[in-house]
Amino acid sequence: ELGTSHLKKQTLETFWKNFNLHVMPYFKGFDIFELTKLDYLKWKNTIISMNYSNSFNNNLYVCFNQFIQFCCDYLDLSCNYLKEIGNFKRKYELKKYDYYTLDEFNLFISGVDDYMYKLFFTFLFFTGARPGEAMALKFSDLIGNYIYINHNLTTKGGRELDTPKNISSYREIVIDDYLVNELCNLKEYYINLYGDECFDYYIFGGIKPLAPTTINRVKLKACSKANIRTITLHQFRHSHATLLVNEGIPINDVSKRLGHSKISTTLDIYVHCNLEQEKRVLSTLNSLRLNILEKI
Repeated sequence: ELGTSHLKKQTLETFWKNFNLHVMPYFKGFDIFELTKLDYLKWKNTIISMNYSNSFNNNLYVCFNQFIQFCCDYLDLSCNYLKEIGNFKRKYELKKYDYYTLDEFNLFISGVDDYMYKLFFTFLFFTGARPGEAMALKFSDLIGNYIYINHNLTTKGGRELDTPKNISSYREIVIDDYLVNELCNLKEYYINLYGDECFDYYIFGGIKPLAPTTINRVKLKACSKANIRTITLHQFRHSHATLLVNEGIPINDVSKRLGHSKISTTLDIYVHCNLEQEKRVLSTLNSLRLNILEKI
């Protein structure tokens, strides 16, 4: 397992896919026992020239380093030159995270015709759940006004239930009365459709969870109909976090709701300045300037 057994299956698959694409071809024909520090430096410079993201570079380095360390520990490779050289230096990245405001979401949702999909997108926007978490939900996870997140649906290599992303992702999310009522109506729809009151239906899909490809197809059709730009499924999560922060919900509460282990993750990734925030900043600065001038 090369020290990666703690990683989620989907993450591990991505790691090794990138390793096979960006490490193995470069060193094809090389003898690993003959590699020099300069060879590793040249590889790093090649990856840097590709202008990948900091996250991609870091993951690639971690995977490659684990491989070399395994060779040192078990195959008598004399030295881990890659570890000596160190990870890629982080570069400045202008983060561009799109999201919907409440008005934009209302415009988008007006373009969704199917009731179940309309509820799915509404759930993402008003809970901040990860798409895989929402697709994995069953009605046994809905108790009163709370949704209990304890599964995630993996979509690579077939759909199957998995554990959430990390320990902090196990959580309960309070949802509004309107959404609870709509979900209960959806359950009644499944019971009438399938005729089994005791079956633990998937909230979004019934007998089986919704397919990501179909969800995206419905999303694109709705965006076209409503004449609004499209955002990714994960950016509905961005939208929820930004909505709560703009409404004055403490960042610590938002972070727990999203299932983050660190508040910094919420701040760095999911909270965005919008035009209204900029207007408030400008108004505050103008007031401060005015007060100073009045005292002169």
